[in-house]
Amino acid sequence: MTYKISKKKILITGATGQIGSFLIERLVNENAEIFAVGRNKKELREIQPFVKSKKIKFLECNITNEKSIKKKSKFLNDIDFFIHLSSGYRFDSSNSMTSNHHTIEHDLKGILFASSVSIYGKPEYLPVDEDCSLNPNHFYGIGKFGAEKILQSFALKNKIPLTILRIAAVVGERDRSNQIIPICVNKSLKNETINVNEKSSRDYIHIFDLIEFLIKAIKKNKNDILNIGSGEKISAEKIIKKIIKLSNSKSEITYSKKTVGYDLICDISKAVKNLHYKPKYSIEKGILDEINWYKNSQFL
Repeated sequence: MTYKISKKKILITGATGQIGSFLIERLVNENAEIFAVGRNKKELREIQPFVKSKKIKFLECNITNEKSIKKKSKFLNDIDFFIHLSSGYRFDSSNSMTSNHHTIEHDLKGILFASSVSIYGKPEYLPVDEDCSLNPNHFYGIGKFGAEKILQSFALKNKIPLTILRIAAVVGERDRSNQIIPICVNKSLKNETINVNEKSSRDYIHIFDLIEFLIKAIKKNKNDILNIGSGEKISAEKIIKKIIKLSNSKSEITYSKKTVGYDLICDISKAVKNLHYKPKYSIEKGILDEINWYKNSQFL
């Protein structure tokens, strides 16, 4: 049975980010009632037209601060579905990790959490599937690991369907991250030298494909853990060469003597089967979209 999005009250954290802004556009088109959570109402970015036109409600809130959450608690009544895109979480005074989900103690019909493939750390085997051991080795991955565990406990206790999507690196427009592609796109557009300091290969997914997976996961609304990526690998060196070529850059490449990193490629067969969708967009299109977006933005 498909979960109907139309007229549902949906709370989204991380609403002003790359994924959040594209997802909100799609959900507005699906006639959902959106409550978008972000830290700063002065940085609405792409969702500003929706806020101004009152198609969505924006809640300025720092989800790592409990007082900030409680101030917005009146807006959380009767939320139907919770989409947690933010990487925000906090530690309480006893050093136990907690999150903002406990504030939503109403009749939730479903939760979707945007986790990350970084939760696997250096994987035991490739391609990595959902049964692979979880060994996050940096703070971002550890945070996602903790959030998964908290949400699983909360969802189980309250009998709420929880979908966890472990997402690979995202490529495409509106990418303001400090990852390899936006960094190198900026350098290439300025014809600056680009250094290769890792030999590892990674999995990337186009933002348009990711949004399709997200929408299908929301409509499915089942307890599940799924890897979301392209299922294809590409090395850092090849990415940089593609960026230079596609941007017609004069940037030169230098190579570090010491390299870092490890390969991480996803097995996405479970997601393809359960959500009935296969990625359609290439890494080249994602890079080109990102190049064109940066050319037309103020971020250079």
